[in-house]
Amino acid sequence: MSRSKVKNLLLLKQIHSAVAQIRKGKMDKALETLDKAEDSARKAKATDAVYYILFMRGGIFYTESKYDEALETYEKALDAGSELLKTNPENNDYKHYMGTTLSNTGNLLKRKGENSKAAEYYAQARETYVNLLAKDPGNAVFRSTAGENLNNYAALLTDMGSFEEACEVLRQAIELYEKLLEEKPDNLGYQAELAVALSQLGKCLIQQSPENCGTAKQSLEKALSMQENILTQQPENATIIDAIALTRERLEKLETLEKQEKPENLENPETLEEQEKTETLEEQENPENSERL
Repeated sequence: MSRSKVKNLLLLKQIHSAVAQIRKGKMDKALETLDKAEDSARKAKATDAVYYILFMRGGIFYTESKYDEALETYEKALDAGSELLKTNPENNDYKHYMGTTLSNTGNLLKRKGENSKAAEYYAQARETYVNLLAKDPGNAVFRSTAGENLNNYAALLTDMGSFEEACEVLRQAIELYEKLLEEKPDNLGYQAELAVALSQLGKCLIQQSPENCGTAKQSLEKALSMQENILTQQPENATIIDAIALTRERLEKLETLEKQEKPENLENPETLEEQEKTETLEEQENPENSERL
């Protein structure tokens, strides 16, 4: 057996060992194994293995909340992935890992408050998956991952005040997940991601214009219905519990806004002045009220 073959077998064994350790939750052991695997991969000049190892290591750091280490590792992975795509630009697996790495890097940059840079990475990931889905439109993994990136990208755009673009991105995510659910209607993961997109769209529409209240309410109510359905099947799911609380909060804000927009609640200057006088008199009659926060 050739020396290079032996090295490749050793590398394969190390990667499989690291995967097994990750599944068992032995992250420190997995990182040690990946260090050895990377050394083997570089000696064997196996760029694809180096990229996969960096991708796995970045994921471990992310899971362990070691965000600086994760960001540094993902940036190295992107360099390795770019080299791979230069030699094999049509490889869908390489593109998929690149798309995921770009999206994860966007998440990390957003966490650091580097929003403009994060938006660039989300946009690159979006473009990557548009190209992938053009070639393989039925691939459920590509579609689901693309949807997750779109949800994250839209949340960032909303925070940045780019409401029109955020709504456009969210509609794309909704379309992806609705099609996935047509194929697998009982998939709770798809339901959860669709509900996230619908809830975010409701928020975005409200912030875009008060005229969107009706459409926003429909989106939020649909999201809430889906989330409550998931909760009946997964009553201990903390993520869904938090998502339900967020959607309900958005609905309450919308209902408050609708009440304020009703003609009978729009106050003319004279009514407002009279209300202020009444409140001033009440404070004078009840001095203890002015001391309360």
